[in-house]
Amino acid sequence: MGLFKEDYNRYKEELGFVLHEPSIIIVFIYRLRKYLYRRNKTRFLRLPFCILVEPLYFFFTLFFGIQLPKSSSIGPGLMIHHFGGIILNSNTVIGKNCTLRHNVTIGNKSEIDDVPVIGDNVSIGCGAVIIGRIKIGNNVTIGANAVVLKDVPDNSIAVGNPARIIPQK
Repeated sequence: MGLFKEDYNRYKEELGFVLHEPSIIIVFIYRLRKYLYRRNKTRFLRLPFCILVEPLYFFFTLFFGIQLPKSSSIGPGLMIHHFGGIILNSNTVIGKNCTLRHNVTIGNKSEIDDVPVIGDNVSIGCGAVIIGRIKIGNNVTIGANAVVLKDVPDNSIAVGNPARIIPQK
């Protein structure tokens, strides 16, 4: 649960007061599910947790419109601004201190494991679509409504449809 503490601290640092940001709830449930499934390998011990946690995840996924599958790998410091319409492929890998805004899709093109790997300190604008087996580097900003279909190097900005890469100064 140390990862959630880092998520919480990031929310607190950037927003001041955390409880008015409902997306923290789905981040907490995501971290809880990862923790419970990792700690309880046997099906018998996992069953009571599933009965409690899975309906919560299902409800909050529908209510908030944020899908963070437990099989995805998300580093500490996740922050979701303006919740709603966020869909992640179950094999998505995201580094630390990632910021997601509403209507972001991170997914595959054709095969289930054909998904992006996103680095550390990445900010993803609202409506962005990142698909395919690509690598998004560290310290990258992806603009609003960008459609990213190819690798983005470290310290860059990706904007447009299809996204073009602009080096940060």
